[in-house]
Amino acid sequence: MAERHNIEVEGSKVYLRANTGEWFVYDRNEKPLGSGAMGTVYFGRSCQDRYNMVAIKRVAPQIAEIPAVRQRAKQEASLAFRHRNLIEMVGYCEEYVDEGPIFIISRLVQGVPLNKFVEQMRNSPDWVNHICRCIYPVMDALTYIHEKGIVHLDIKPSNIMVENGSNIRLMDLGIACTSKLVSSGNGGLLGTAGYAAPEQYIQKGQTDISFKSTTDIYELGATLYDLLSGTKPYSDNPEVLKPIPGVPKAVMKVISKSLEKFPAKRYQTAAEFKRELMEAASGKKTGSASRSSKSSSVSSWLIPVLAGVGFAAIIVIILILFL
Repeated sequence: MAERHNIEVEGSKVYLRANTGEWFVYDRNEKPLGSGAMGTVYFGRSCQDRYNMVAIKRVAPQIAEIPAVRQRAKQEASLAFRHRNLIEMVGYCEEYVDEGPIFIISRLVQGVPLNKFVEQMRNSPDWVNHICRCIYPVMDALTYIHEKGIVHLDIKPSNIMVENGSNIRLMDLGIACTSKLVSSGNGGLLGTAGYAAPEQYIQKGQTDISFKSTTDIYELGATLYDLLSGTKPYSDNPEVLKPIPGVPKAVMKVISKSLEKFPAKRYQTAAEFKRELMEAASGKKTGSASRSSKSSSVSSWLIPVLAGVGFAAIIVIILILFL
């Protein structure tokens, strides 16, 4: 009996045996769910349970042939991360360990990309705050993976999905890389143009490639800028970040810091980025400080008055009892 391969093709159907041993299938003639610099995503199903729907990404050849990136893709696809704002990974499939096509399999998220979801928000009175709120769950997801030493490297509006009209999930974790060194002799862009940080543009022969959480901070800042403006940052001038009409200066200041060209000048954690953005978008910090100041000034004169009134009342009671 002939040994079965991990990848088998029957007409337009492609059958994949994941590293978990389970078989999945997709139709390459069907319209992909999405595509980008990192690869093409297809709708798929489990061969054992047709109701188990998955997303199958065929990693782009130029990325798949980078040994370190290929290894990280396999490792991340094998990890069972559990976070309500992250895509849930199932596994990966490859025929050969070091070359050839590689597929990343994840649970199917049925919803709409965030850039489509926020289109209706731009006409609402509090549209800036509404759009910023859509980013907070992504920041929580990044905090989660960054604490595990994972850097996403491909954050963009189309990689953020809104399921059931509410829950937001960061997609494409299977292409993520660790914060350790990534070696590539080919050069090129590791990410998506317009959203990638400057350090993601790799020179041919460059081997000292290192990514930290600040790379994701830049990409998320670029994503937020796009959601608010409808255009990518620095699209008009690579050196000047154009202000967005209708966006408060406090919010623009936060976005500008996230989009600093030098990583050391950006927010260093997603949690810090989130805190600053929430304060800028809602104005709670300024309002709270103002209320606190007023409360403090009121108490400075109210407490002595109340104390004086209380003392006077006691004197009156004593006089009534003993006179």
